[in-house]
Amino acid sequence: MKYKTSLLLALTFMTNSLFAEEVEIQLNLTANNYQNHITRSAKQGYSLLDASVYPGKKGDRFAALSIRRRNQRERKSHHGLTKQKLDEKVRQYAAEGFQPVAISGYEKKGTSRFAVIWEKLYQADHILRHSLTDQKLQTTLEELKQQGYAPVKMDGYTLKNQPMHAGIWTKQTKTAWEATCNIPITDFPKVLSDFASRGFRLSDLCGFTVNEKPFYHALWLKETDPAWIAQFHLSLADFHKTVKKMKADKYQLANIDGYRVNNKPYFTTIWEQPEPNQELSLPTWNTADEIPISGLDQKELSSLDTSIKEFLLEHHPPGASIAVSYRGRLVYARGFGYADKELKQVVQPDNMFRIASISKPITAVATMKLIEQKKLSLDSKVFDILKDYQKQLAKQGVDSRLKEITVRHLLHHTAGWDRSVSFDPMFRSVYFAKQLGKTPPAEIEDIIQMMIKQPLDFNPGERYAYSNFGYCLLGRIIEAVTKHPYQQYVEEAVFTPLHITNTKMGKTLLKHRKQNEVKYYSPSLGTSVFDQNNPKRVPSPYGAWYLEAMDSHGAWIASAPDLVRFAAAFDRTDQCPILKAPTISQMFERPSGLAGYDANGNPKAAYYACGWMVRPIDSAGNANHWHAGSLSGTSTLLVRRLDRINWAILFNTRNGKDQKRLSSLIDGPMHEWIDQIEHWPEKDQFTIDE
Repeated sequence: MKYKTSLLLALTFMTNSLFAEEVEIQLNLTANNYQNHITRSAKQGYSLLDASVYPGKKGDRFAALSIRRRNQRERKSHHGLTKQKLDEKVRQYAAEGFQPVAISGYEKKGTSRFAVIWEKLYQADHILRHSLTDQKLQTTLEELKQQGYAPVKMDGYTLKNQPMHAGIWTKQTKTAWEATCNIPITDFPKVLSDFASRGFRLSDLCGFTVNEKPFYHALWLKETDPAWIAQFHLSLADFHKTVKKMKADKYQLANIDGYRVNNKPYFTTIWEQPEPNQELSLPTWNTADEIPISGLDQKELSSLDTSIKEFLLEHHPPGASIAVSYRGRLVYARGFGYADKELKQVVQPDNMFRIASISKPITAVATMKLIEQKKLSLDSKVFDILKDYQKQLAKQGVDSRLKEITVRHLLHHTAGWDRSVSFDPMFRSVYFAKQLGKTPPAEIEDIIQMMIKQPLDFNPGERYAYSNFGYCLLGRIIEAVTKHPYQQYVEEAVFTPLHITNTKMGKTLLKHRKQNEVKYYSPSLGTSVFDQNNPKRVPSPYGAWYLEAMDSHGAWIASAPDLVRFAAAFDRTDQCPILKAPTISQMFERPSGLAGYDANGNPKAAYYACGWMVRPIDSAGNANHWHAGSLSGTSTLLVRRLDRINWAILFNTRNGKDQKRLSSLIDGPMHEWIDQIEHWPEKDQFTIDE
C-alpha cells in the first residue's frame, strides 16, 4: 500500500535538563492510521497538540502533532464530525469541563467535516465557530472582538470549490492581537516581516487552497517570547530538511497545517524554542530557614524577616534585597538568597540590581528640577528643544502632531505613542539598525530617527499610554538643556545632594557587570542584538535587548537603601534637598483629561503623574506613590506611603509562581506586613553609611 508508511519524526529535548518535553510529528496518515496513532501515542503518555486534515491522492490525509510533557491535561479528539455532530460534542464536552483547542475543517462527499481536539480546562470561555463564509468570518471576528474574545485557532478549507472557515476564540484582555485572513501566498512574506518588525509573534498559521492557489490565515500576539520561526509552503522534502535544522537549533514544532496544490502536499509550520523549566533552573529551598540572609538583625522586625522568607520560599527567586525607611530613618536593609547562585554569593543590602523602570521617577525628578530653575517648562515643545531633528520633522509624510508634543506629555505618558497599538521602539535594536544601514544594536540617536518616521498612535494629550520612548526623549531634553550627559547631570543634581553613591548606569553584557552588582536569572532565551553576522541565542538578560540605549527610562542599577534615600527625600517637602515644596506638589498632580479622569469625568482611583503612580487616599491631598520595574531577569518596586514609610524591593529574576511579576506578587502582602509592625528601631542605618 502506497500510503502505509507515514513520515514519522520524533523531536526530543530531554538532553538538556532544563527542557522536559517530547514532540512527535506524523504526516500523510489515513483516517484509520490517524486514529491508531492517537490510541498508541496516548498509551505512551503523549497527547494530541494539533491536527490538520488535507486532501490526498486517495482520500483525506492527516497530520498529527503530539507532545509528552509534565502535568499535561486530559485531551479528547474526534474526526469526521458533521456540523451537527460537532455542535453536539461541543455541548457535551463543555458540560464535562472540556474546551475546544484545535480545529481542522475539510470536505467529504460534498459536506463539511471536522477534526477537533478538546482539553480539560478550568476556564469555560472558549467559543467555536464553523462553516463560515468569507463575509461571515470577518463579521464573527469583529463581533467577538467587541465581546472581548480573541481567536486562538483558525482554519480554512474549500467546500464545493468555495472557501469556508472555522475558528476557536477565548477571552483576551491582556495581550494585543490581530488576525490577518485570506492572505495570498504572494503577499504573505511581507505580512510576516511587517508584523514581526512591529513586535508581534505568530501564534497560529493555517493554509488552504482556492482554485489551486494557496491562501493563509494568521493570528498574531503582541509579544516576543518565546523565540519563534515560521515557514510556509513547505514540500514534504523541505519539511524533512526543516525538521533536522530546527532540531539542531533546539526549536520544536508548535503548529502545523497541511494543504494540497497540484496533487502535492504542502505544509505551514510555526517552531518555538522551548523555555527552560524555571523550577529546575532556580535555587529551591526546602524550608525558610535554609534561605541565606544578610544585614542587621533586629528583633523589632523579625516578623518582616519571617514574612519575606516565606514569600521567597513560595516563589523561589534567586535573590532579593529589601530596604525600609521610617520617618526618614533607614530602619531595615537586608539581603536574601543569592547575588550569584553558582558561586553561592549571598545578597548583601548594598548589592546593586537593575531597577528597570524605577529609572523613570529619577528622570522625572531631574526634569522637574530644570523646570523649577525655569530652564524648562512643562509646556515646552519637545522638538523645539531637540533642534537637531527639526529638518527631519519638516519632511513630507512625517506626522505633524510630533511638533505638538510637550514635556508634560512625556512625563505623563500622553505623548501619543502606544506600544500595544504599534510597538516599543526601545526593543527594536536590530530592526532599526538594519533599516538605517548600521551595525546593530541601534543607539539612542538611531531610535529617535526611526521614530520620527513613525506616525503617532493617538493625538498628544488625548489619553495615557505607557511609553519607554517618551522617557528616552526626556533624557535627551536634559542633555540639550544642561549641555551635560544625562548620567552626569542626574548624578550631580539628584544623587549627590541625597548622598546616593551606590547607583550607577548599567550595561547589557555579563562581562560588563559592575562590581557589587548581582547576576540576573531568567528561564527565557532571546536572539542576541550583537554579532548579527552569526546571530545566536543568549540568556534574555544578557543580550536579547540593549540596555545602553535605555538610560533615562530603564538602565540605572541601584541598591535598595539608595532607592529608599531617594523616596524619603520627598517625605518632608519643606526640607527636601533637591526640589522645593511647590515643585514636589506639581510632580504628583493629577493630569487633566483621560489620563487623570474616566470618560464620565470622574477622578481615577490611581493615575500616572510626573514619573510616579499616585493613589489619593483622602481629599486633603494625601496619597501613596510608587513605581515598579520589569525586565527579563529583574523585578523591582519602590513605594512611598503617606505615613512616611517607604520601601524598595529588588529581585534578580522577573517572575514568581504562575509566571507572575514578583513586584506585583509582593506589593499587597508588603503593605500588610508593614502594618503589623508595632515598634520601629531607633537606629538609623543611613548614618552608618555616612
